[in-house]
Amino acid sequence: MLLQQECNIIVDIVVPTGASLFKVKGHDPITHDLKISEPNRWWSLYANEIEVGDTIVKKRGELTFNIHKKDTVIVHKWKCDEN
Repeated sequence: MLLQQECNIIVDIVVPTGASLFKVKGHDPITHDLKISEPNRWWSLYANEIEVGDTIVKKRGELTFNIHKKDTVIVHKWKCDEN
């Protein structure tokens, strides 16, 4: 399941969904289309690192979650038993 997730959002709003879920509203940096992430438990581990204006990137087929800030990129790696 995590391998199939995909996200590329410039964060406009962090939406409170509860302690164990994380959701953001924002826009795609390429198309500028409105984007709303699905509530996600994995991403909630990094909610305290994400601010309005950051870009969050999760590429399909990769097990990294990237937070692009103005001057740095934070990369979180995930290990799972998915094939």
